[in-house]
Amino acid sequence: MLENYTNQNLTWQSIESGNEYNEPTYMTTTIKGRKETINKRITTQQGQEIVVNTLVITIMPILCNDLIDGKTVISVESAVDLDGYIRWYEVYLQ
Repeated sequence: MLENYTNQNLTWQSIESGNEYNEPTYMTTTIKGRKETINKRITTQQGQEIVVNTLVITIMPILCNDLIDGKTVISVESAVDLDGYIRWYEVYLQ
């Protein structure tokens, strides 16, 4: 059922390494997901409270500071089922 819901093509840029100026370089991949507009207050890894306006739901293991459609990933929450397996990720973008 999740496959029916996550029917949008999104551009995921995961951090691959750094260049000689210590700037991140990215590996670009197209993934399936669902992007929605929301207003939610979250706490970042640095402990800051911010309001995000974009939520992405996907089965791909996205990490903080990756990019999705050009927006920075601020926080990632995994949805774990009763068997203990991660079924999807809720990714918050800034």
